[in-house]
Amino acid sequence: MRPVLLLLLAGLPILAQPVIDAANPEGIVLAPNGKIRHVWNRKGIWRTGPSHPTLNALSALFQSTPTGTALNGFWVKESRTISANAFSIGIFPFYLEEILASGKWTPQFAGETESVYFDFNRLPGRLAQPVLAREPDAEFYPRPKVTGQFNGFNVYDNDALLITRANRDPWAPVPLGRALKAAMSDYERDRASAESRLANQKRQNDETQSPTYEQKIRSERELRYNRDLAAKRANPQRDKDGNWYWNPIDAHAKAAARLAALTPAEAAIPACYLPAADKDGRYIAQGEFLPDTGNPQCQPLVTDNLNYFDKPRSVPQLLWVSAFGRCARLENGNLVLPYKPRTSHPPQGCPIHLRFWSELDWSRIAALLAP
Repeated sequence: MRPVLLLLLAGLPILAQPVIDAANPEGIVLAPNGKIRHVWNRKGIWRTGPSHPTLNALSALFQSTPTGTALNGFWVKESRTISANAFSIGIFPFYLEEILASGKWTPQFAGETESVYFDFNRLPGRLAQPVLAREPDAEFYPRPKVTGQFNGFNVYDNDALLITRANRDPWAPVPLGRALKAAMSDYERDRASAESRLANQKRQNDETQSPTYEQKIRSERELRYNRDLAAKRANPQRDKDGNWYWNPIDAHAKAAARLAALTPAEAAIPACYLPAADKDGRYIAQGEFLPDTGNPQCQPLVTDNLNYFDKPRSVPQLLWVSAFGRCARLENGNLVLPYKPRTSHPPQGCPIHLRFWSELDWSRIAALLAP
């Protein structure tokens, strides 16, 4: 059997197969334990899920690719989820494997692999962005970043490929007034934490300054040092040593004043988030919510756009390819596997996904969405 090598051709991983000849037409490779064998040159099967017109159409596009037609050395299981508002299909490619049981080689249709889901009508939410403020039924976060494009479709946060309908945005700007109002509880928690810490420092200072404490310390030098330090901590100044207290106190006061002074017009302006230069003492509210004026340092604040869907949710209107970045890194528009695959068995998981993606007609996938 010739060595198995990883090659890169147009950014796609290719695994060289073992020698396939008249003596070994299926490219069977026996594992060292003698009880498992991998089959490199046999056509696998494609197991679908519950019928759904859009998912059936997407599955047919996969199966019509050269890789999906050949199914050479692997098989595919679909995982389909269908609800009133959304529907999805997970693609699970497994390599072909047989085990020796009771003297007979038996195909195995189980194992572990890397799946990728195609979710229809599911809003992507914050993706890799942090939640900066909350309402009972909403999260506010920076707009996910476009980190690349594949076949004309944006990839966000190096992980999610989105196909949307024309001129529709899955994210909605958050008005400044709504953002500040939602964030006040976080500012308050930081302020309360600082006040609690200060109260504890004052109690420790009272104890350190007491005659009882003096009796515990033998060294006058140590006593003076401890008392000076306790007094300083109990009375924080506006300097680097006191920022743990004044940062959250000032941030709360400024946010409260800003919220109280907003006019209705100002409250309706889209908000952005500017991270604080000094986060000492600011454990939750670590930045400021400001009017979005285009400052590149101030991140536009968004939330799920619940008005994205203007047709019945049974109609496909949005496609989110989740975990796209787990299997692919984009380099000059090409797909590159982000890790070196194992060569001890036929390819499965991400190497197969990349083959599919390179062969699919993505315009036909986009055409599955309503115009």
